[in-house]
Amino acid sequence: MKRFWKAGVIALAAAGMFAAALAPAAAQQQSRLDKIIASKTLRVGIILSLPPFGMKNDAGEPDGFDVDVAKLAAEKLGAKLEIVDTTAADRIPNLRTDKVDMIIGQFTRNSERAKVVSFSDPYITAVVMAIAVPKDSTAAAAKDLDGKRVAVIKGTTQDATFSAAVPGADIQRFDSSAAALLALKQGQVDAMIEDGNFLNYQAKLDDGIKVVIDPSFKDLVDYNSIGLQRGDSDWQTWVNMFVFELNTSGKGRELYRKWFNADMPAPLNPQF
Repeated sequence: MKRFWKAGVIALAAAGMFAAALAPAAAQQQSRLDKIIASKTLRVGIILSLPPFGMKNDAGEPDGFDVDVAKLAAEKLGAKLEIVDTTAADRIPNLRTDKVDMIIGQFTRNSERAKVVSFSDPYITAVVMAIAVPKDSTAAAAKDLDGKRVAVIKGTTQDATFSAAVPGADIQRFDSSAAALLALKQGQVDAMIEDGNFLNYQAKLDDGIKVVIDPSFKDLVDYNSIGLQRGDSDWQTWVNMFVFELNTSGKGRELYRKWFNADMPAPLNPQF
């Protein structure tokens, strides 16, 4: 009897030690969704040098399409929005080092990036390979830029795609779209590669540049998503539901028209 009692005590002690060992792991596994609801703060990384997606308005406050989307997400969560200005190259590092809860920054999802971060369903589309050139340029396709100085933003889909398509181009890599655009306007480069949404907006503001869509790339459409840290299914489920409601309510299309005065170049499904 004494042996059985002793064995029972040992078993209970072992169970207690096991539970204690699991406690920190359970704490670490608390969903980001719960943390945001508890703290009432949502940290969103946005590229504020990429108008009209992200920029500063005349009052010096963040503004733009992606900023409006972030404001809607914070409102749905009952949280205060904290915007973290970022660059295209810093999107993944900022997620992996926990500087932000999400990235809303023209983030194209693909299998390579999905090895290190997670993505929501798409919330906006764009023609991937648009070319901005001076108005008097004769360039009509990507191949016409062979041997020319071409600005791209490092770490983007456009960088990888154009570099592979026109290996003979003199690729000039910049940290931001604003810096690349300035180089084009100052004649430091002959062309700039970005998505059609951004470049069409810039051509609307400056009649000294024009946008060329290479026929071979016209069907190459970007499906941009919200970037998240890997491994948090509850948080990703909530973000996907937010995107679903954004698309099906018509609010996403309303915001797109507000900033671009046009419809998205490709539909999002499901949609309103």
